[in-house]
Amino acid sequence: MTKIFKYLLIGTFFVSLFACENEDYQGPIPYPTLMEAAEDAGLTTLVTAVRSIPGLEATLQDQNEITVFAPTNEAFANALVAFDAGDLDELVENIGGPMNLETVLGFHVVPTVIFSEQLDETNVVTTLSGQQLTVNRAPGVVTVIDATGATATVVQADVEIENGVVHVIDRVLIPSIELPSPNLVEAATEAGLTTLLEAVTAVDGLADNLLAAGEITVFAPTNEAFAAALEVFGAADLNELMLKIGGIENLERVLGFHVVPAVAFSSDLEASNTFTTLAGQDIVVEVAGGEVTVTDQLGRTARVVAADVEIANGVVHVIDGVMLPDLMLPNVVEAATGAGLTTLIDAVTAADLGDALLNADAITVFAPTNEAFGAALEAFNADNLDQLVARIGGVENLQTVLGFHVVPAVAFSSDLEATNTFTTLAGQELTVEAGDSGVTVTDALGNTSNVVTADVAIENGVVHVIDGVLLPEFTLPNVVEAATAANLTVLLDAVTAAGLGQTLLDAEEITVFAPTNQAFVDLLGALSLNSLEELIDAVGVEELVRILGFHVVPATAFSFDLADGEQTVPTLADEELTVTRSGGAVTVTDARGNTFDVVAADVAIDNGVVHVIDGVLLPSEDLPNVVEAATDAGLTVLLDAVTEAGLGQTLLDAEAITVFAPTNQAFVDLLNELSLGSLDELVDAIGIEGLQKVLGFHVVPSVAFAADLQEGEQMVPTLADEMLTVTRTGNSVTVTDAEGNVYNVVTADVAIENGVVHVIDGVLLPTL
Repeated sequence: MTKIFKYLLIGTFFVSLFACENEDYQGPIPYPTLMEAAEDAGLTTLVTAVRSIPGLEATLQDQNEITVFAPTNEAFANALVAFDAGDLDELVENIGGPMNLETVLGFHVVPTVIFSEQLDETNVVTTLSGQQLTVNRAPGVVTVIDATGATATVVQADVEIENGVVHVIDRVLIPSIELPSPNLVEAATEAGLTTLLEAVTAVDGLADNLLAAGEITVFAPTNEAFAAALEVFGAADLNELMLKIGGIENLERVLGFHVVPAVAFSSDLEASNTFTTLAGQDIVVEVAGGEVTVTDQLGRTARVVAADVEIANGVVHVIDGVMLPDLMLPNVVEAATGAGLTTLIDAVTAADLGDALLNADAITVFAPTNEAFGAALEAFNADNLDQLVARIGGVENLQTVLGFHVVPAVAFSSDLEATNTFTTLAGQELTVEAGDSGVTVTDALGNTSNVVTADVAIENGVVHVIDGVLLPEFTLPNVVEAATAANLTVLLDAVTAAGLGQTLLDAEEITVFAPTNQAFVDLLGALSLNSLEELIDAVGVEELVRILGFHVVPATAFSFDLADGEQTVPTLADEELTVTRSGGAVTVTDARGNTFDVVAADVAIDNGVVHVIDGVLLPSEDLPNVVEAATDAGLTVLLDAVTEAGLGQTLLDAEAITVFAPTNQAFVDLLNELSLGSLDELVDAIGIEGLQKVLGFHVVPSVAFAADLQEGEQMVPTLADEMLTVTRTGNSVTVTDAEGNVYNVVTADVAIENGVVHVIDGVLLPTL
């Protein structure tokens, strides 16, 4: 600044001198150039930077008007630190070369003159770099905001130069520039991937090889991913992890498995991509919904949490998991096969758990011997694994039992405390104790098994062979729950209507032959009924109880408990049911000769077993005949008339009939109308044949429950060889005789063994 004042003094001197010599001289005061002003202010780094760009000094000098925001040496020193540079040359290299430096310097120059007093509160100006600066003025302070959002403060304003003005600032302004890419180590360091760097450094020469590689894509695990891997392998640090995965060679294989020898930005990826890594094994990279995932050799998936970190020789994608190649350890199935645990393998296959165990991140398996499974079969009275599965409640409970043998963590025997409680894949706890005499495992029922072979390492954990099958707590459904799960809704409704639910739940042992919904639909169709309610109305609750009881055997009989061939078994209906087993097929035959198939056998319940069948079993018929029904209804005059006409046996022997049965009052009304005193007088009046015709006019030779009738009027044949008019209006039914008399059905749908009776309030007269 001293030199700037010197120029001002010299200018004043020349003005005075010229004034003395030439009173008319009005020339300008000679201001310094930009570079002279900068040198005088001690802005040596700025001067050096400008002069390092050929022609830049002349370009700035040739500008008609400029405003320069000139960083102090301290500002440049801070920029060196920010860009990890030791000097100006290194800074130029780190920001991308001389062209970017020229952009940076041009970003400090505005091609117009702006004194501080000319500034508004907020000003947006375009620089020589073509990018904009925001200049803010507040009382006593001027600030400048660059492209990164950083703010510089003007520490000396309004230094005039010959073509403009300089404002000295305390920060280097950064425009929008493309910076050079770091190398892999620099990028990992900047991202804080310290564990990855430690692992790479542990493998001699690996870092140099990666830095020297032509093109690479690195899937770089976070520190948290490595921490999770340490936890999975039960390792306290990287060295311990290295031991558990098989040494330095496998560590190099693991790290190489994260590197693809080609450049693949996320935008280069297809929906599914398979890449061969430096480990010589493939990884699968998938893109879905804007998310990139990486799947390793074991099917484990890691998610890209920071994509497209460009490095000098490729790109880094940060992932949230450590990917594992094939480390040449056996999987759990191979280990079990090698140990001769064939029954365990059969059980795992039956439960469809193989993939779950193979794909699990970390497991400890307590694997029962074949002899242990043999003892379990004997305890459950099963001849083979299939029977054992049926008796314990099916595949789901087998999965629970097998899951109870698997801990979702790695526990070598050396990792165990004296007493350990592990939560298994079954969600239940297992107690493992280690002592001088060995390791024991105690199940949910208090049974203790011994580890007979410990620490069989597998690719995702460890196997300990034990001498017993461990049993968790598992529950079987009750009969209602089983029927609900099988969607046997009509059966449940029927059981509820019959009030049999608690009886079945409280029974000590039962075998239930449970009809499907379609079976009930088929029965209703055969009876010309539309709903369960109509069936109950037709047969009554007592008969429904008998029908349902005919489906229940008071003992437990799985399909494999049945003898081959035909056998009869007692039911709750006090009638025997015929059950036939032929190989793996089972059929049941009811009291009426109907045979149905068991379509789903051996559904274990808490007090027995359910077999689902495709038909409704019917016990022997127990409906009243027409005479019994009339007697029960108190239709004594009708019965006398039928007896007088000799029609009783005819009605009893008919294959199918619908009887419109007049009440006693109906007969009284008819006799009064005819001025007759008794049934005998009526017979005398019309004769036996006439009586037979009158009674026959009340009988239709087919079965027609009220629900079978069409809405409106319909003509139906009768035993009198004359058509009867029947009219249904909603739930009301009327009958009209040959003389046009209309009577009401007062009691409908009284089921009889060969049809149905409808009680009416009048005597129907045919044409006599």
